[in-house]
Amino acid sequence: MSSLQCINTYRPNATSKASAPVRRSATEGLVRDHRAISEQVLEWSRRIGFRRSLRVLPDKMLAALGMNRDQAAEEAAKPFWLP
Repeated sequence: MSSLQCINTYRPNATSKASAPVRRSATEGLVRDHRAISEQVLEWSRRIGFRRSLRVLPDKMLAALGMNRDQAAEEAAKPFWLP
């Protein structure tokens, strides 16, 4: 068989393309990490704001939240990274 005939008879296997692993872009992991970091920073920011507000809320509003002044002071004293 000539080389031209070999080239013409070669047909790629269609299943090999389907079973090949999906290539992901190099930035997908970075985007996922960026989102996770952003969400964590937003959560810390929310905690900071909530704990600052606990320091200045009147007793009536703390009671509405189900807290007393001592519980509010304890929560407000926590560092922002602790839940």
